[in-house]
Amino acid sequence: MEKKRNRYVDEKQRSGPHDKAEFGILKAIGEKINRDRYKLGKSVEWLGIESETSRATIRRIFDGKYNIGVITLDKVAKALGYRDVMDFFRELKNER
Repeated sequence: MEKKRNRYVDEKQRSGPHDKAEFGILKAIGEKINRDRYKLGKSVEWLGIESETSRATIRRIFDGKYNIGVITLDKVAKALGYRDVMDFFRELKNER
């Protein structure tokens, strides 16, 4: 019989960056999201509601402490006015 995996523990173990390179990527994404939110004059709470993401998660994304999934990032990008996650990454690339 296969042992059931504890989903909560699995998510917690992989939710943050594992090395400096990962942290740099996540930090750049988080800073871009925060800048865009600020330019729109919107609150963290607004972004959380619009992207169906908790405020705590949004703050961890800003700090580069959360390994954001593609679907969540797509929701956040759309809330910020991007067409989709790819549009968000194109602009991030152009800023660097």
